[in-house]
Amino acid sequence: MIDNKWLELLGFLQKRTHEFECNESIVDSLNDKVVFLNNQFGNINTTTNPQYIDWIEHEAFSAVLNDVFKEQRFAEDEINILFNSLISTKLYQLALSLVINNKHHIDAAEFDIKRGIILQHLGESEQAEIAFYNAISNSPKNYLGHFHLGYIRLTQGDTEQAVKCFTECTKLAPDFVGGFQNLAGCHYQASEFEQAIDSCIQVYKIDPTLTACYVTAISSFLALKQLERAKVWLDRAKNNQIESIELSRLRGIWAHQNQQYPEAILALCEYLEARPEDIDIFAIRAQALAADGQWEPLLIDLKVLLELDPHDAWSLEHLFLANFHTQRWIQAEMAMSQLSKISTQFKDKYRSQMDEVRKKQAIVMVDIQ
Repeated sequence: MIDNKWLELLGFLQKRTHEFECNESIVDSLNDKVVFLNNQFGNINTTTNPQYIDWIEHEAFSAVLNDVFKEQRFAEDEINILFNSLISTKLYQLALSLVINNKHHIDAAEFDIKRGIILQHLGESEQAEIAFYNAISNSPKNYLGHFHLGYIRLTQGDTEQAVKCFTECTKLAPDFVGGFQNLAGCHYQASEFEQAIDSCIQVYKIDPTLTACYVTAISSFLALKQLERAKVWLDRAKNNQIESIELSRLRGIWAHQNQQYPEAILALCEYLEARPEDIDIFAIRAQALAADGQWEPLLIDLKVLLELDPHDAWSLEHLFLANFHTQRWIQAEMAMSQLSKISTQFKDKYRSQMDEVRKKQAIVMVDIQ
């Protein structure tokens, strides 16, 4: 039996369009196709493999619905609904079948756009590029043709040409948020932070709920060391109830740069719960803990950082300070020993602290009769 998720998808597609009329039961056809494909490709090692089962069911669903789409006729709005649903569920071959079987119901430029999107998802960039050029040729003001061409240029690493495509897209469709957002991303990658901000402002005017807009804008302000302007956008995100783990990261970086260390630690901890592998942010949290004098939790972070780089001077220096302030005298002396191998200046810098360490380690011998 095919998994229930495919039956739910089938029901969703019919609910959003109309009930598919077929000579045979679609559910029976799906189950028969699963059995057929299993007999062809299955063996004792694959029948319990979740990835194999999902692949077989994916192929069965695509094959059966492909036959169904050959018999069905859909209105333009139904085609758009089905197309978007199939793309979002990664049923690209089925989306191609839908478009081809309903070509006479779709505008020529729109057909090329849809076909190009599918080919792009299937990794056929050259064919997708031809399709988008055809769309522009059929309809010179087709902004989506320029938009998708820009995305292809971006994936090819040609940021300059991508910017030209996205700029043309924004000229043709000044209310289309995607053009401005991708333009902002291109400028940010090229370290053109002011231009990135200008594009983000346009995005915000069109759609103030787009999370990527805030991430790009705030990142640009931080890169320019414009903390007050970054705070404006952080507040905008909060007021518009925009939440994301990336915004937690940026909020933490902003607070750290603004010397608001408790706030920085809170935000960075929230981020690292979701992304514990981000060592760069881990290091920033350690710096905030040190600046705020939170020595106990700092010791935990320093253990991780020193495992990655046992000779890092900043980590060893703060290992000494953390052990000193938590009165771990032996560990403090060991940290200073490692620091001295890097540079003798640390002994001079912390001479008074080391005098106290040695004083605290002095043992008074008492003769007990």
